[in-house]
Amino acid sequence: MKTLRDKLSIAVYVIALLTLLSSCKKDSDKRDTTPGNVNSITTTITSATELYDNAVEGKMAGNYAVGSKADFKKSIDLATAVKNAGTYNQREVDNAVASLERAITAFQSRIIQDVSADNLIAQWRFTGDASDASGNGHNGTFMTGIIGPGTAPVDGKTMPKLITDRFNEQNSALEFDNGAYVEVPYTADLNPKAFTISLWIRRRVTFNDNYMFSLNTYNGFKFQLQGNNFLFLTIHADNGYKDVDSNPGVIPENVWTFATVSYTNGAMKFYVNDKLVKTAQVTGTPVTLTTPVNLVIGQSLPKGILNFTDQSSPFYYWGPAYFKGDLDDIRFYNKALSDAEVLSIYTMEKPD
Repeated sequence: MKTLRDKLSIAVYVIALLTLLSSCKKDSDKRDTTPGNVNSITTTITSATELYDNAVEGKMAGNYAVGSKADFKKSIDLATAVKNAGTYNQREVDNAVASLERAITAFQSRIIQDVSADNLIAQWRFTGDASDASGNGHNGTFMTGIIGPGTAPVDGKTMPKLITDRFNEQNSALEFDNGAYVEVPYTADLNPKAFTISLWIRRRVTFNDNYMFSLNTYNGFKFQLQGNNFLFLTIHADNGYKDVDSNPGVIPENVWTFATVSYTNGAMKFYVNDKLVKTAQVTGTPVTLTTPVNLVIGQSLPKGILNFTDQSSPFYYWGPAYFKGDLDDIRFYNKALSDAEVLSIYTMEKPD
């Protein structure tokens, strides 16, 4: 009898415990209805709204990129909806504040900046010629270049051709074909330890060695397209050769596209239009050329130093490596620009 009574007591205890645990679980599943402190979200919304109201979209320095205000307004409206809901707990308030603060940071990165004028080595606008618009005197000369296989090199007898640019302005961009290139006399500032190259490109074909910008090719640095139409940068650094492509960022055919690469010891970045498409961790400092070599646009090396007989020469001609397509508005800086600075150039230079 006692045994039965003990068993019944245990059963009642177990049922009571299960009921209590079930009740606790249900309580834990319920939304916390304790009102949150609205002060933080109100302050953040006020700051964001003031920033939004004072922002002007456009293409000048100090403006915000066109379309960025609409995206920012959506974030402000979402935070305002939480505030006006009437019932919100502290977690919901904190999440809304954090989300809006991220939106503020993203919006501020869309402001168009003055882009490091003190760091601009050269700027070639190709408006009638290849003069340097930076004022630093790195003026280029139109040249004919070598084409054909290494066993039968010939002069392509074609100069870069002035064409209509992406704004439909005549004689304001350059067409490159048959080895045509621009040659810029070497000076030490064309051989920086960190740099950014930005340009507008309209490729005509797929070509393994579509060279756009080169200082002594792989023995200095070279910026090109390869057969997969990824951007490709090679640097000869003090700790070896560095080769990186922009995969997955591809340059389309027959479309004016903004392409940028930057390098500083530790990072190489590629941009296509307004998007950062790749960041690679790369270390090393670009070497200083022991023998001055002129910078070339649209070729791998200057025609005048090519060697056609000695394969041990660093200037031996192995075969065609020249650009096939159109280039415009090339900028060359002696530092790695920030993401915001690259966006500023794109915003200022893109067609409406």
